[in-house]
Amino acid sequence: MEEIVVSGIRESLESAQALKRQSDQIIELVVAEDIGKLPDVTASESLARITGVQVERNNGAAQGVRIRGLPDLATTYNGREMFTAGGRFVQLQDFPSNSIARLDVYKSASANLQEAGLAGLVDVRSRRPLDFKEDRVAGGISHLHWYQARQNGIDANLLVSKRWETGIGDMGFLVEGAYADTKFIDSSRAVSQTISNRRLTPTADPIRYPTFVNIDYVTAKRWRPNAATVFQWRPRTDLEFYIDGLFQGYRSKGGGRNLNVGTGDLANLTDIVLFPDSNLVKSFTATAGATPSGGQGVVDGKTDTYQTGSGFIWHGDDLRLTGDVAFTDSTFTTTNFRANYTLRSQPNRSFDFDTDAGVGGGTVTFTNFDLTDPNNYRLTGLAETGDRTHGRSVQARMDADYALSSPWISNLQVGIRYNTQENEAYNFSRNGTAPAGQFYPLLPLEYSMVPPGFRGDDATSIRTFLTPTTGSLTAHADDLRALVNVPAGRPAWGDAIYEGEEQSYTAYLQARYDYEIAGMPIDGLVGLRAVRTENAVTGTARSTEQGPGGQVVVVQPVTRKNAYNDFLPNVSARLRMTPELQFRTAFTKTRTKPGFGALDPSLTINLPPPVCIADPAVPENGPNHPDCVRSASGGNPDLNPVKATNYDASLEYYFSRSGAITVGVFRKDITGFISNFTTEVRDPEFNRLNVNRPENGGEGRIQGIEAGARTFLRAPWLPNWLENVGGMVNYTYLDHASELAPGLAATLPGKQPIAGVSDHVLNMSVFYDTRPLSLRVSYNYRSSYVVSYGQVQDPALGANVLGPTLPVKENGRGTLDFSATFSPVEDITLSFNATNILHTPTQNRRTFNAQGQSYPWQTRFLESVYRVGMRFRL
Repeated sequence: MEEIVVSGIRESLESAQALKRQSDQIIELVVAEDIGKLPDVTASESLARITGVQVERNNGAAQGVRIRGLPDLATTYNGREMFTAGGRFVQLQDFPSNSIARLDVYKSASANLQEAGLAGLVDVRSRRPLDFKEDRVAGGISHLHWYQARQNGIDANLLVSKRWETGIGDMGFLVEGAYADTKFIDSSRAVSQTISNRRLTPTADPIRYPTFVNIDYVTAKRWRPNAATVFQWRPRTDLEFYIDGLFQGYRSKGGGRNLNVGTGDLANLTDIVLFPDSNLVKSFTATAGATPSGGQGVVDGKTDTYQTGSGFIWHGDDLRLTGDVAFTDSTFTTTNFRANYTLRSQPNRSFDFDTDAGVGGGTVTFTNFDLTDPNNYRLTGLAETGDRTHGRSVQARMDADYALSSPWISNLQVGIRYNTQENEAYNFSRNGTAPAGQFYPLLPLEYSMVPPGFRGDDATSIRTFLTPTTGSLTAHADDLRALVNVPAGRPAWGDAIYEGEEQSYTAYLQARYDYEIAGMPIDGLVGLRAVRTENAVTGTARSTEQGPGGQVVVVQPVTRKNAYNDFLPNVSARLRMTPELQFRTAFTKTRTKPGFGALDPSLTINLPPPVCIADPAVPENGPNHPDCVRSASGGNPDLNPVKATNYDASLEYYFSRSGAITVGVFRKDITGFISNFTTEVRDPEFNRLNVNRPENGGEGRIQGIEAGARTFLRAPWLPNWLENVGGMVNYTYLDHASELAPGLAATLPGKQPIAGVSDHVLNMSVFYDTRPLSLRVSYNYRSSYVVSYGQVQDPALGANVLGPTLPVKENGRGTLDFSATFSPVEDITLSFNATNILHTPTQNRRTFNAQGQSYPWQTRFLESVYRVGMRFRL
């Protein structure tokens, strides 16, 4: 393969455009240097620039990739299925962008590809040694600064490739490694979703106000080590063998911390201000009635994913054969050790539930209370949780592509696949209550003030408070366990809470046709993919039944076995109307299997919040506290695969090697869209539970329009200096709706907007590119969207009465990024990158009753990252 050197934005855009233009599928690509030129650290951040792709930015990185609004995508690594732990896809943020040769985003499926998810397929292409004409050493190192966390880190990568010409053919060996830091603070001011309904006097009309404001920090130091190696042997020009290996690592040491300030159902309220023409309280001052509480966690996370495989490629005059076999093993582990506390007394508390300052949202301040004094804090208990998920798979495939001499059919493609995957999950949880009087100075811990986040926040609110250091909590964990009367050491994992296994058998047949209509060439694919799936999931199910003395909880083992056949057709056509103008259309059917974790019948009940624990010093705390709601989560063994029928059409005009205008329309008719829904239930053992489980919805649709344009300003009538200036813009409009799961649809019937999907997505870039200097400014915008649906607990309806199903909606937001590179000599490049320059916060609101009244929920301030680096090539 001839080496293609891409040294700037123009060349990489030309490569991507040429591949897109000739592809048999509707596809978007990011190629080689185009990745390196973006202000990105990971593959998921690079994908954010592609037409129709959205990403969610939190925890200091871009993650949660969506294609055309949908999250259910399949991922492959060099065409081979790849996953993380017990899932069905790999976390794309685990791929450092500098180690990637190409990213292919398939929006339409074909029979020869891995089964696409509901959203599509992302294939990560790595470099191979025989792609280079000669030996190659390349690498880079960057210094990073996180704006909110005020932390510094590095990312580095190195690639070494060697090739030999021997008497038995060409051989090549490549090894590459990468390391990337992420050090972040995501700070938020959150308003309670439980809205009190209180009469200040027996004859007064009730007023409504949230039960707390929570100051929350999610913070961690994460690092991702990665390594890959490839050996290629080409004994003849028509035959190649290869063996490769990949390691993806993820490490995290974090510590979520919060201060929850309750308003109090019995607090004395003064300076009450209502929103105009409503009974909703905007602000007041509360005296007594609630004791603030919170916690400090020590959260450790680790992922190790390994994949090794081998295969061959042979091609004759008319026939091409390929084969590949691979083994994947992935384990994800996370543990959380949390110390809970309350304040010593009940300070006077001033609340504003939607401040006029800054970007709004809830705020709270204290009057005459010293948050820096350790004597004002008392340990109330410990909580420990852990989760471990392990998955392994063996996959094999064989493909044949035969070139025919037929005037209509140019190629016939056939192939078979086999995949087996096994998964198991473990967890633990326990908590202990501290004796009375355990004030901070009496404990063997070290303390520090929480580093204040909320940079760029103009609102006045509590930002910092005293908390144990994560290091001292770890060092004295057994001392604290003894204090709360639980055994020393971390709890054991015990038996698996669920185990799953699955086998898939696949065969496909596909023809590529090529002929002319009215002098215009037309080509495309007609194929059918047949898949047999057999799976079994074993776990435990928890149910409430009526016993002689009342309701009782019954836990019993559950096994679900399933087998089904899928026949997935695809038909596509490309009509080349002129050398520059072509029209594409495609019809496909896809099926997306639920993840193993989603099928888990077990219910994991998380530890209670501090307000649930009875405390003589805080008489309002206990199981009847209005905010005593435990969260719980689990899977659903009765989930069905999501099925979609997909229609695509696009018109593409290529007016230069790096310039194009494209317009596309698409529609997906969906059956059984899977979403996680939260429902509050009354449990005889745990009282109120917010249970989050996945469920199949009914019928739905997502349809829309995509339009994009990109070019350099090269024209005879423009000044010469503008020929190095270019731009790229793409826009996606999405019309989407789906029926909710039956339990939620009972109070919110009909088709509702699909959670997580924005109606409008816009990406824009302006760049200046020459051999020594490249500059790029990129802007990404997504409009407002529904975060989730859930049944509300509205006290106005009466005690223990669940309200209607209502949405949480997040406001639209945009992010602005900048990158610059300068090459003083040919093989050295200096770079500067900045992401989220505008420091744009995210905000969402919760509708809490059938009348449509709402309060802000979360106002979050996310990270901005600055990078200065150097790349080299030898």
